[in-house]
Amino acid sequence: MDDSLTQIDRSVVAELQRLPARGSANLFVKLVSLFQISSAEALAQLQTALQMSAAGQAAAICHRLKSIAGHIGAVAFAREVGRLEGHCVEGDLARARDLLGGLQAAHPTLIAELARS
Repeated sequence: MDDSLTQIDRSVVAELQRLPARGSANLFVKLVSLFQISSAEALAQLQTALQMSAAGQAAAICHRLKSIAGHIGAVAFAREVGRLEGHCVEGDLARARDLLGGLQAAHPTLIAELARS
């Protein structure tokens, strides 16, 4: 696993943590929980799309995943998803599949790192 994929932008995290939360829970904690669920679903959908050689569908999934990862501070992960998206757009699905494996391997550690923030 590429450890750089689990690095987070502390300034983004700090900014999100300063946002007021409605109710009793910390807004950042809620966002991490939502990211955990949505990113796991996106990675599974991406794997299916790549298995089906559906490059356009895979690129669209990457685009959404890249956006949500960047917004929560997982900028290195988002950059790698962006690279994967580029391979999908170019039709290089073999390379896209290779990158997906690294993202899947890094995902649990990334979630743990965000939860510790």
